[in-house]
Amino acid sequence: MNEVEIRIVGVSDLLKPSTSHALILEEVFSYETKRRLAMIIGDREASDLRSCMLGIKSPRPLTYDFVSSLLSEAGISVEKAVIYDVHDGIFNSYIYFIRQDKTTFRVDSRPTDALSLSQKIGFPVYVLEDLLEKEKIRTVTPDGSGFSMPLNSVGTDMLKMDLEAAINNEDYERAAMLRDEISRREGKI
Repeated sequence: MNEVEIRIVGVSDLLKPSTSHALILEEVFSYETKRRLAMIIGDREASDLRSCMLGIKSPRPLTYDFVSSLLSEAGISVEKAVIYDVHDGIFNSYIYFIRQDKTTFRVDSRPTDALSLSQKIGFPVYVLEDLLEKEKIRTVTPDGSGFSMPLNSVGTDMLKMDLEAAINNEDYERAAMLRDEISRREGKI
């Protein structure tokens, strides 16, 4: 499968009414408009990413400083990370490592951990082409200010909040679509 290198474009402020943030990733190289991918992440993950992106130094080693030092001392380097799947708003990734004897191995990782570590020690992060194409952000307004994300990229808890907002706004068509997606995820249909 083809891998597309991505980079962090930004981490949003809080998404109201939750304590979530939108992490926006963008393909690095493209002959056309660069595709973007959005992930809904929590406060802690957003804080960790921002700290790594800004190169904030702490008086004591933080988690990613510790992992970086551990890898260095063990003689293990990082080849890359690959985001390979999403299900019910949860993205999955692997980090690929190289031992001193040049053998390789991979470890399951949260994409936010892979991205934070990448910011700390500098290795590329990729997303599978099919996943990027399927889950990319789609612009829905001519000026580019409005966009939509595929439902699969959004967690069930966010869908439930959106359902409540749709009902409060009397947008019953959207509410029915959200209700059906929530029921499908919870195995009720």
